[in-house]
Formats: sequence, structure tokens, C-alpha cells
Amino acid sequence: MSQVSAESEYQFQNVILSIPEKDIELDISQTIMELTLYESVNIPYITGNMVCVDTQFAFEELRLNGTERLKLSIVASEYDYTFEKNFIITRTIGKTKMDESGYAYNFYIAEEIFFLDVLKKVSNAYQGTPSQIIQSVLSSEFDKELDLIGKPSAQSAFTYISPFISPLAVIETIRKRTSDRNGYPFFVYATLKEDSIRMKCLSDMIETDPINRIPFTFSNAQNYNPDRKKQLTNIEFMQDMGTNDTVEMLMKGAVQNQYNVLNISTNKRNKNNRFNITEVVDAEDDSIYNKDLKIREKTLDQYDPNVIYRIANHTTIDELGYHDERDLEMHMNKMKSSSLHKALDKKKINIVLPGVLNFHEDTVFVGEQIMINLPRGGNDLDKVTSGPFVVLEVKHKFSENKYSQAMTCSKLTNSTDKTLAVGPTGYTNIWESFTEIRYGGLLVL
Repeated sequence: MSQVSAESEYQFQNVILSIPEKDIELDISQTIMELTLYESVNIPYITGNMVCVDTQFAFEELRLNGTERLKLSIVASEYDYTFEKNFIITRTIGKTKMDESGYAYNFYIAEEIFFLDVLKKVSNAYQGTPSQIIQSVLSSEFDKELDLIGKPSAQSAFTYISPFISPLAVIETIRKRTSDRNGYPFFVYATLKEDSIRMKCLSDMIETDPINRIPFTFSNAQNYNPDRKKQLTNIEFMQDMGTNDTVEMLMKGAVQNQYNVLNISTNKRNKNNRFNITEVVDAEDDSIYNKDLKIREKTLDQYDPNVIYRIANHTTIDELGYHDERDLEMHMNKMKSSSLHKALDKKKINIVLPGVLNFHEDTVFVGEQIMINLPRGGNDLDKVTSGPFVVLEVKHKFSENKYSQAMTCSKLTNSTDKTLAVGPTGYTNIWESFTEIRYGGLLVL
């Protein structure tokens, strides 16, 4: 067993490299210098990269060139939970001569669904609601199950014919036209701890209470706090990643949109087809754009920088095409969904936390809401930037015996309703299962 860190203990229980066609299986856990795994609400599979040092020249003899399989098992040395994932090496990035003793190799890895998607093209007719179509694609092409979390989409059943594109391109096409009744978009994504694929609406993400009762706090003093819970909830690094390009947001329709639909069968047009981001985001919040700015005596929301035209051809009550809706107002939801998706880029931050929290078997951060407290100076909190954030991406890094999580998070408004809340009734408490904190800092059941 390799030496482990007191701050965040972990072990590579097994890292099995296999080449089935050569009947080769090799445990390479002792060669790993660094492993990084990525979760994202925008991608239905896990990716990563792995740096290995080969002092026995085994990789040289195997002549690895991608497509090899990798079974990964990671465990906390005194914690009753192990998570496992299967990957395929998608490519190798050269090799670096360390010294006379060996080489360092850089491998890019991804779940099998990524590799299959490269190999497959789909030309098929699908009929059903968005989640039904996505489930059909996942089942037939990847042998995967869809886990619909929260409310279903508002869209009626429709017909979609895929024009010889990859299966994930089909899923992404369907996802883009999927929203709830208020226009909030859906995400289709994978998690490190589940084999199924999640589908979840943004509104469910932001309406669910944060999963951490103790807020994650940026404070250098907490690194030295004798309370281990405070140490583990301390933000080690924080970076503002928000996009402040108002011109780009205007061009992409994140501020003002117009959506025009003509049904050539009925000659009906949608009405009230203008949309402003303030319809779904706090109207008093000026962080998305400057509502008082005028260009030639007109405010930004009085222009139409993004206009979308669609032609529908709905002829019967039972058959709806991809661009058809029985309720014309539902066309507006596509526009709202697109605007909200882009608005998430406005208030992004990146934080780094100790990774030990992820060893709780029920804890999934990506696609969930967390409470973050950010200082303004001294002991005062910044009531504008602090509050609940949705976790969009998680980078799990295992290096030098330390496990850390870098999270990309976002929120849509400057609302301070929950900024100072430590945990109202109903919050999921990831600490409730822990009964003891032992020497060395490991949380145990």
C-alpha cells in the first residue's frame, strides 16, 4: 500500500489494464502518478487522463496505442465505500524519458459510450416524449438506462427522424428542445458513482435545497481550525470564471429573443413571441446585463438581436414532428431554455475542495446545489456573491496521495434569500451519517 495523506485518504484498490485480444491483464496501480476524472452536466459519460511512470518498460513492450480497457477501483483506506468505473484508453500523448529508469506516459480515458459514439451512426425514426426518445437511444445503442430525476419535460410526444448522425448527437438534439413548463432546460449527464445516465431539469437543480448543511467557505483560517468538519468544508482555491461579454450574450439571445413559428398546414403563427431573460430571472437583478443602458434611446431589451424562424407542418392531432407543438406557447420555451443555458456562463466560479467528502456513498455533487460563503473582507460575507450554486462540472484529482475536487458552479441571480442559511429543515446533511472523526482526519461511519 502506498502512503496516504492525512487530509484526504484514498487508495487505488485496483487499476486493471486489459487487452482482451492478447489475453493480457495487468495491475498498473503502482505506476500512477496522477489521475484526473471529469464529470459535467453537459456530457453523458466520464472522461479523464492518467499519468503513469513505467520503470519496468511494460508499456514499451505492450506498445499501447489506445483502445485498451481500464478497470478502476478507488477506496478510502478506512472507509466502507469503493467506487468503480470502466474506461477505454482513447489516446496516448507521447512519452517522456524520466531518467535511465523509465518513461512517463500520458493516457486519455473515457467511458465506453464515448468510443461507441464515434463508431456508430443512426438513421432511424423515433416517436415519444423527449425522455422516452433519449431512453430508446441509450438502450439500443449503449445498453444504458436513463434516470429521470424530478419533473418530466413539458413537451408532448413527437416524431424525430435522425439524419444519419451519431447516437449522442441524437440525444443532444432532443435535449436542446426539452424544457419544463417555465422554459428551464434539461441536462443529460453521467456521474462517477452511477452506471445509469441522469436527466434533470435546471429548475429542479436550483429548487432543491443545497446538499451541504455546513456551507463551503473560503477562509485561510479554516485550514487551521481544530474542527475537522470545518477543514473539510474549506475552499482551498476560488476563481471567478464568469463571462462578461455582453455583446456575445446579445448575439446568442441570452438577453432578448424573438421566436417565430408558422404552421403551414393551419396558417397559424405564434403570438407574444418576444422573450426577455427577466421573465425567468429576478427582474431586480442587474448582473445579467445593464437594464438602464440605452443605445440610440432604446434599452437593450427593446432590440431583437436574435430572431429564430421555424416552419411546422402539423397535419393531424396524433402526429407531431420535431418542430411541432400543440401549444404554440411551448415554442417560446425553446427560446427560454437556450437563454437560461447561456445565462449560466455569466456567474461561474471555480472552487477547489478536499475530495474526502465524495467518499460518502450517497453524495453526488454534479447537477446538485451547494451553499457557498465567500468573504468580502475580514469576517464579513459578500451577500451578493455568496449563496446557493449549481454544480455544473467536477474535476476529481488524485495526485501525491491527495484527493481534491475542483467544482465549476453557477447561479442565475444575486438573490440573497439563502446566503446566510446554515441549513433549513429539509436540507440533506452529508454529515448526518458520520458518527466519529478519528485521528488522521478520516471520517468513518
